[in-house]
Amino acid sequence: MHPIRPNLMRQRWLAPRPALPILWLLTMLWLAGCTPAAPATPVPATAEPTAPARLLSAGDFCRRGPRFTAALGFGDQASIGTAIQGVMGLAIVDPTANQGQGGLYQHPTWDDAGYLGAWTYDRSGNVYTAPAPLVSLVENPPEKQNIVYKVDSDSQIMAPWIDLPAALPPSGANPFGVVGLAYDCDSELLYAASLAGSTAGQEVGRIFVIDLASGQVVDMLEGIDAMGVGVYNGSQGKRLYYGLTRRPEMWSIALDEQGRFTGEPRFELSLADLPTEGRQTVRRIRFGSGADATLYLVNFNYTLQVAGERQETILRLTYDPFSDTWSAAAAP
Repeated sequence: MHPIRPNLMRQRWLAPRPALPILWLLTMLWLAGCTPAAPATPVPATAEPTAPARLLSAGDFCRRGPRFTAALGFGDQASIGTAIQGVMGLAIVDPTANQGQGGLYQHPTWDDAGYLGAWTYDRSGNVYTAPAPLVSLVENPPEKQNIVYKVDSDSQIMAPWIDLPAALPPSGANPFGVVGLAYDCDSELLYAASLAGSTAGQEVGRIFVIDLASGQVVDMLEGIDAMGVGVYNGSQGKRLYYGLTRRPEMWSIALDEQGRFTGEPRFELSLADLPTEGRQTVRRIRFGSGADATLYLVNFNYTLQVAGERQETILRLTYDPFSDTWSAAAAP
């Protein structure tokens, strides 16, 4: 690891952790997987249908890692994340630091919000993240779980960005707030799934649409408890996909040209009959550069015990542009 420059002396290095699991640095997803256009010559009536000539891609294809990683001298093997064992908040792991023994770096502001969960980048490398009560309510009080924080791509400083309104006041029965974040490059919008205010008998979760330029909520989907969210540009247009927390299902809703919700939510698939190893809540959705997606599944029942386990099952999906549907990918 290269030395930290003098004007960055506020930042701190933590002692290396030999057993620390390494999270690989997320890189930007490039556009790929365009479906073929219809042929110029007439097609016989018996020919197979042709999918629309639309580029298939993740909505966050343009996102980049923070600029400060290069300024600090991190190598290609360094990674940043919020799920590093034994670390509260955001941190960077560099396996090449300390003569190959590995090291962990954390800016002084990165643990100000307690333990963190969902996070994503934008095209400039700014990081957006939200608290997650993984251990106790001391570090993550319920009234602060619906705040989205922004980490500046240059200064590294993490600060509250927007405090999202909950449908009902928070309670100890449900300590969760924002649990899913997704960025869309075309509209420069951030989608935030929140469970704040929901109870065992009331599903009052919300999916917010936030304009990055103004930091204001511009649209909202109400009455849905969802966790993992992701935007995908499919053959029939752009959709926001989300995994429910009360049923083992993935749904979606169409987005208009401005990235706002349009039409009614659509059922996509059930996880009940898929090889999920019993974990049936979609914690995270990652779309690939073409017709593929990866679901990260966890057990979830609104308790701290389940949230702190961090055990997950990975399920890969494949997209059919002719029917605009997703299904489990065949085993390799």
